[in-house]
Amino acid sequence: MSLEQPPPARRASDRDREQAASVVQEAHGDGRLDFQELDERLTQIYAAKTDIELRAATADLVPVEPAGAAELTIRAKHSAQKREGAWQVPERVVTLAEHSSMKLDFTDAVVRRPEVHVAAELKHSSLTIIVPSGWVVNLDDIDVIGSSANNKTGPATRDGVRLVVTGSAKWSSVTVRHPRKRRWWWPFYSK
Repeated sequence: MSLEQPPPARRASDRDREQAASVVQEAHGDGRLDFQELDERLTQIYAAKTDIELRAATADLVPVEPAGAAELTIRAKHSAQKREGAWQVPERVVTLAEHSSMKLDFTDAVVRRPEVHVAAELKHSSLTIIVPSGWVVNLDDIDVIGSSANNKTGPATRDGVRLVVTGSAKWSSVTVRHPRKRRWWWPFYSK
């Protein structure tokens, strides 16, 4: 019996380190960290090679959210909607789609909570959720009627963000996956 190894952690970019550093500096600014802790955490952040190491440096520093930032509602009717890049992720994302496609890409998103809830209400639509390696994905509480809900992610890590998808999908599809690997394209080929 072979034990499946978890996928390697995603390599941290300079932008990832800067986002983590801003969380630590904000915590120092409002008195949650003293100067010595700030210095230790910034050293840890700028030495981090993976996103898991960055999350370890900021896991206990959930910032105070401004009023109204706890929920984001995304609506689509006969169209396509997507959130990608460095978007701010609230505690709850509501997706309302009819004859549409939606994509939520958490790869470069600013996630400051240990758990994110996605409430999906889909009719004849598709919802694709892209998460970094190590996230814990729960699709147990989504009602599927003539639909599919697929978790295509690998093993989760203990300190990964927890994604909970709830709601209903009627004649729709819900897919959670990791980012696709970039393929190199070469314009010349040999026969």
